[in-house]
Amino acid sequence: MKFFHPVFMLFVLSYLFRIHKVGKQALAVNPKSPDADQREVFLAQHKKLSLIAVALFSVGLIGGVIGAMQFLQVKTVFMQTYGHGFAGAILLGIMFGNIFVGNSIKTLVKEKSRENLRRFHFTLFYATLCCSVWSLISGIWVLVKGPMV
Repeated sequence: MKFFHPVFMLFVLSYLFRIHKVGKQALAVNPKSPDADQREVFLAQHKKLSLIAVALFSVGLIGGVIGAMQFLQVKTVFMQTYGHGFAGAILLGIMFGNIFVGNSIKTLVKEKSRENLRRFHFTLFYATLCCSVWSLISGIWVLVKGPMV
C-alpha cells in the first residue's frame, strides 16, 4: 500500500506530457488555415487535461501526506521527507498558476503581450518538470532511506 502514492503520481506526471503535446498541437494550427477550428478543439482539450491534472495532483498531495503519516510513521511530513512534501506543494502551486496564466492568454489584445505570456506559460511548464524531477528523486530517496529522523 505504501507504493500506491508513487505509482499514482507517476501516472499523473504522464499527464504533463499529454498536456504539453496537446498545447503544441494547438499552436501548430495556423489560425488562417481551413483547419482553424481544430485549434479551439485542441485548446479545449488542453484546458480539460490541465484541470484533471490539477485535481489529480491535489488528490496525490493529500494522499501522500496521509500515506507518509500512516505507512512511514512520519509526524512532520514536509520536514522529514527530504523536501518531497515541499516539492509536491510547490508543484501544485505551479500547476494552479499555469492554469491562471493559460486562461489569461486569450484575454490579451496585443499579439506581443500574448506571445510573452505564452512564453511564460511554457517557462512555467518547464518549472513544473524541474519540480517533478525534484519530487521524483526525493520520493525515491524517502522510499529507499526512510524518513529523516
